[in-house]
Amino acid sequence: MSVGDLVKVHWGNCDHSGDQGVDWGYDIALVTGSVKWWNDTVQGVVPCGDAEILFRGERVYYNIGRLEVINASG
Repeated sequence: MSVGDLVKVHWGNCDHSGDQGVDWGYDIALVTGSVKWWNDTVQGVVPCGDAEILFRGERVYYNIGRLEVINASG
C-alpha cells in the first residue's frame, strides 16, 4: 500500500449497526499520504497501522486493517 493506490474502505461498525449516522458498508478512497505501520514485524500477518486517505472529500487517517488495495499505483 502506497501513495496513489485506490483502496476499498470498510466503514461503520462490523455488526451493521452504523456509527454516528454512518451506515455500514464499503466505499472507494485514494491513499494520499503516509502509511504508518504500528509494528513492522506484523506487516505480513496482521495489518496494524494507519494510512492517510482521501475519503468522501476529506483527508483522514484510517486503520490499514479496514483498507483493501484494489488498484496499485506502482
